[in-house]
This record gives sequence, structure tokens and C-alpha cells, in this order.
Amino acid sequence: MNLTRLLLPAAAAVLGVFLQFSAIAADPVKVDTVVIQVSTDRQDALYKCGEEVIFQGAVTQNDKPLKTGKANVRISNDGLKTVSTMDIDLAENNPFKVKGTMTVPGFLQCEVKSDKNSGYAGAGFEPEKIQPASNLPEDFTKFWNDGIQELDKIPPDLRLEPLPKFSTPQFDCFKISFANIDNSRIYGFLSVPKDKKGPFPALVSVPGAGPGYSSPDTNWVKNGVMVLLMNVHQYDPPTNADEIKKIYGDLNRAQFYSHHGAPDRDKYYFKKSILGINRAINWLAERPDVDREHFAMYGSSQGGAFTLIMSGLNKNIKAAAANVPALCDHAGYKLDRNPGWPKLVSKDDPEKLKMSGYFDAVNFARSITCPVIVSVGFIDTTCSPSSVYAAYNTIPSPKMIFNEPAMGHSKSKTFSAYQDEWIKGKLGLTMETPPVKK
Repeated sequence: MNLTRLLLPAAAAVLGVFLQFSAIAADPVKVDTVVIQVSTDRQDALYKCGEEVIFQGAVTQNDKPLKTGKANVRISNDGLKTVSTMDIDLAENNPFKVKGTMTVPGFLQCEVKSDKNSGYAGAGFEPEKIQPASNLPEDFTKFWNDGIQELDKIPPDLRLEPLPKFSTPQFDCFKISFANIDNSRIYGFLSVPKDKKGPFPALVSVPGAGPGYSSPDTNWVKNGVMVLLMNVHQYDPPTNADEIKKIYGDLNRAQFYSHHGAPDRDKYYFKKSILGINRAINWLAERPDVDREHFAMYGSSQGGAFTLIMSGLNKNIKAAAANVPALCDHAGYKLDRNPGWPKLVSKDDPEKLKMSGYFDAVNFARSITCPVIVSVGFIDTTCSPSSVYAAYNTIPSPKMIFNEPAMGHSKSKTFSAYQDEWIKGKLGLTMETPPVKK
């Protein structure tokens, strides 16, 4: 079969079909008995711009190559702009190979679909050189300083509700809330050691997208860590599952909450969340029984975004771990690549684009001074790898990124294990792990 070369400003791909197949493969996704495996010809899936990647694929049924039907291959700029497509006759070419390249830093995604399943592979082309698609708004710092000052004028009205159901002789648990702007409140949970002597190291976390935390931490606190879990929502988190379902359903009835209030930057949903959680972190850091030198934050997806946001906004954070962070590179579509969740901006919405810069984790990351670890999945279609790298590359402090070529929107065992030990070291619970690379 002849090879067809397609050149684009952001990416170039060369497609071809071959009969060989390599054993290096991403984790298969199964539907019934049909499995599609796609991988790159390099274990690390990293390439120089202009180098060629070979995406290797196979469609199997009962662990044998399927010899009927067709599969469609789509090569794209990180899942957004299509570079090229082709149909593969499985009777003639299964397993198969598809070639591609990029001329600028970014990620090339290969998606293979049959009528019953799909599979993905991603290749990074000098991702450490990926730059954000938009610049920092001129009044970014003023906007957030004004918001903090506005909230400072409102008494905190701290409310602590004991939760004996979760408390033990070793620690006490509480539901916690603070007054916020626009007559709203921000809610979370606090776990306080009581069988150890303080001051205690502190750990903060925000959950991924969804209804939020409905119970306090009962793990880290056992190690003598004070733990603050904060939700992004303005509703009091119930512990009853049916009640949570109803409240969360009502919240998202007309539109998912991550788009509420846009394109008005003062009414956007996450403005209250950011200001309220920043207040909660300041309150925690001011407690006399908290060790401010051992103060860390971690989270995944939405929680990963808030880890980067708070680490840039609030200097009480001394160490940060962000897994597949969301809210990154909202303007990525301008460079034909996929923005991260919640895909806030589209090409025909300039007002949202203007607003998005104030809520882009990329722009908070520019001000981070503490050490940071980040994880990225090369086949993540929720928080695209190009969006994660756009934020990571702006971090000026010591940092390290964990590349996961075969991972989608998830968390790897490698990063999980490293994160736990790294955080323990940063909290002074154990010897620190080796310094992150700068």
C-alpha cells in the first residue's frame, strides 16, 4: 500500500498498513470478546519533532486476530484536529501499523475503532517544550487579589460540627464550613490527631469532579497529620447517598456546574470555590497546632487543578502533588489541540475565551514556588496530555513529571506509590525522597 503524507501547521502524519505487530501494548479495553490494542514502537512513547512514530495495532477476538470487518484509524493532534483517517480491512491487515509524525512539540493520538470497541495510543513530541496557547491576562494578579480582599471583609463565620461516627480515640473528625462571597458558604471536612503531640503537619485535598467529599479523612490522620478535605460546591454535603444524588442532580440539571456563570468571570462557578478554599487553607495554616513548614496538598483531575491553583495562589503550600490535573490550557483549541476538562472554550465563544484565562491552572502554575510532582496519561481524553504539559512547563519551581504512555484518565500505581512516600517526606513523617528534578 502506498504511503500518503499529510502536512499541517501543528502536525504531520504518514499513514501506512503493515502486517507486523509488536508485543509492546497499552492495556486493552474489552467489550464482549473483541479487544483493540494500540501502542507505540517506543516504550516511553517520546519522540523528537520530525521523528516518525509507528502506532501498532491489532483487533482480536478470543485472543486471535479478527479476520472479518473493518477498523477505522484516526490520527489527530491530541484528540482534537484530525490529521488523517483511514479504513483497515481486517481480513487483509490485522495486525497493522500506522506511521505519523509532528513538526512542533505536542501529542499525536491514534484512535482505532471497530463496530464494537475502540483503542488509543499517544505519542509525545518534545512535550517539555509545549507552551500554553494563551498569555497571562494583564490584570490576573489584581483580579485575584481583589477577590481575596473582598472575602477578607466578610467574617469567616467558621462552623465546626463534630462527627463522632468517624472519630476514634486517636483522632477527631468534623464537618467544616466558612462564609464565602455572594452570601454563599464553602464546605469540607477536618481530621485532627489527638493521641499525638502537635504542632501537626497539614495536608489539604480537593476531590475530582463530582458531588464532592461526603466524609472526612481517616487514613493520613492516623500518622499524626491534620487533614483538610475541601469541596468546590456551595451546598452542605450530606452523608445520605440518595440526598447527595438529588442535590447534585439539581445542580447540574440545566448545565454541568463547571460551566455555570460563564462567561462572566465574577459569576463563574469556580471563583467562589477558589476564594473559599484559599480562605480555608489560610485558616488551617494559622492554627497554633499546625506545623506551617510541613504543609502539603494533593489531588487528581479537578483536585489536581486545585492543587496547582492553590500552590500558585497560597504560599502556605510547601509541597504539591497533582495527578492528571484538569482546568489546564483552556485555549488549546487555538493551536488545534484539546483543552483539558471541562473543555470550557470553543472557537465560536470569544467571551468564554477571555474569561478562561483567569481560571486556567496554567496561569496559577506560573507563580508556584514549592516543589511539585505531576502525573500525565498519554491517552487521557479528559485532561489531554498537551494541556497537562502546558501547565507543567510553566512551573518555575523544582518539579518532576511522571509520563504514563498507556494511561487514560486514571492514576498509576507508580505515581501513587511515589506520591505517598514523597508526601510523607514533605510532611516530616519520614526521610525525604530524593529531590525532584528542576
